[in-house]
Amino acid sequence: MIHKLRGPALSQSVRDYIKDFIITQKLQAGDPLPSENQLAEDLGVGRSSVREAVKALQSLGIIEARHGNGLFVREWNLDPVLETLEYGLKFNTKSLAELLDIRMWLESAVMYDVVEIIDAATIARLDDLIARWEAQIRAGDYDDALIDADFHRMLYGALDNETMLKLFEVFWIAFRTFKQDPPTPERKLENVFRHRAVIDAVKRGDAEAAKQELVGTYMGLRTSIRARATTEPQPQ
Repeated sequence: MIHKLRGPALSQSVRDYIKDFIITQKLQAGDPLPSENQLAEDLGVGRSSVREAVKALQSLGIIEARHGNGLFVREWNLDPVLETLEYGLKFNTKSLAELLDIRMWLESAVMYDVVEIIDAATIARLDDLIARWEAQIRAGDYDDALIDADFHRMLYGALDNETMLKLFEVFWIAFRTFKQDPPTPERKLENVFRHRAVIDAVKRGDAEAAKQELVGTYMGLRTSIRARATTEPQPQ
């Protein structure tokens, strides 16, 4: 019986029970869970054991505690992966370089599907985004990280694959851990023109050219990361 367990084994059993409860009851994101008191009573364990299990599941992004309202199933997310990446990449720039390569490979691989699926309305929105991006830089606003991320979300949103977009978001945020000298306005405009070239190739239906231009948008960051990685001591 679960109440006969102690320490980590008990906490793990409570976590497993809550996860199984979510699955067997076919609960969805936002659905309520039994209270900590109810879980403790159902399992015959102390409330402290339930509280410990709940905190662990919160850190894994499985459930959330809303103050004054109780426990709820959380929408599936990659937050735990992101937290681990952000921490680990602070110590290993080589891994950040490898992560960037993975993102480039993934984006390149799906470009053929993007070219085939994307519609005129999405292309028009991308054109507008590029125009606003260029105008923003020429006006002296060089903090363009968010609009750059919006470009990629919009482009790959055509594939209607939420998991891929979540994964790309993890990659994008992870790169914020890398500190580099701010690009000049000229370099930022060059980056905008590269993104515009991606859209121009997509308009022509030329997936190979779009892929090559896309890779080009990452070259500056890739070079900086790899240069930094070569100066770091490697793990023994």
